[in-house]
Amino acid sequence: MSDERETCPYCGKRYKRLATHITMSHPEKDHVSDDGNEGKSGSVRRDFGDLSIEELESALAKKIFDKVPDLSSKKDPRKANTSGLEQKFGFLKTVEVDFWLTNLHGVEIGIYQKERFMAKNRAFTRNLELVGAIRDEGKPDGMFGYDTDNWDDVRLEDYGRKRLILKWFNSKSVSHIGTIEEMIVESLSSSIGANDTLPSFKLVIPRYEYIVNLQKEHTKLPKIGEIFTFAMKSQKHDRWEIYTFDEKRITIGSDWMIKERDGRIVGRIDQKVLNIGGKILVHFLDEELYEDRVFYRVVILFTMMLYFKEKILKKIELFRRLMDETDFDLEIPADEELFYRNPRALRR
Repeated sequence: MSDERETCPYCGKRYKRLATHITMSHPEKDHVSDDGNEGKSGSVRRDFGDLSIEELESALAKKIFDKVPDLSSKKDPRKANTSGLEQKFGFLKTVEVDFWLTNLHGVEIGIYQKERFMAKNRAFTRNLELVGAIRDEGKPDGMFGYDTDNWDDVRLEDYGRKRLILKWFNSKSVSHIGTIEEMIVESLSSSIGANDTLPSFKLVIPRYEYIVNLQKEHTKLPKIGEIFTFAMKSQKHDRWEIYTFDEKRITIGSDWMIKERDGRIVGRIDQKVLNIGGKILVHFLDEELYEDRVFYRVVILFTMMLYFKEKILKKIELFRRLMDETDFDLEIPADEELFYRNPRALRR
């Protein structure tokens, strides 16, 4: 197995996330190159003193999205194959969920910019590591990251606390767009009951009064591929609707069909194993649902989760073995326990 650690030029030690180490342990060196110029690899960075807050945030947003190819100016070969979708369904909007090969922490973003993000929004915590960006029809639609404290380097004895938390923010205002959180208790209880590996998640959408429950469902042969479901209240029609993510496995990856309760296809997620840079394309095939901000955000948050899905499944399998073969006690984080509080009891 190859060692992915890099050597710090200041202390000589090796780290998996070198950029994060440099900014936290050698802040006096942050953004300074060997030739004395500020910036990365000898490039010059302007003094922030002559920039307004708006100019700084705009420049940082541009820096973030410069790492993502602009779909509006460069034709994506995979998108060229979707012309038939628009003809068949009469509507097509494509959103790109792009996972960067390297994160923007440390030297790329720096302590100053991260502090600005944290000051703008309490949901942007110090342990959040940015890992990707969203483009809606080629236009920037936010940045996202995961909670490293709950996911990275969790000790085996604390495995009950290892869970995925992904957060999505506006790249300029840093306003919170949505969060998806893995639920340990629900995942384990469903998995044990069905003798399957069934992760469960809760999604929080700002200014939406309900929590969205998303879970993998137990399936039987001849069904090939996974099924995830969620329910949400339509803001336009004031009624509850149930939607399904139905995986269609193919030779080089997976396609997920997004279906309404009656089986009508309203979207497609193009998840190819061999895609470049971790990109996943989401095709919205229904204009009304594309315009529904809750549905739109749930679909994008689910797509973000797909990048971590295999690790989540392996984690649940290991956790079940630990509980079966040892005296392992189930302990969950306090913030997950809050989801299970009885709201009626709290109002008494």
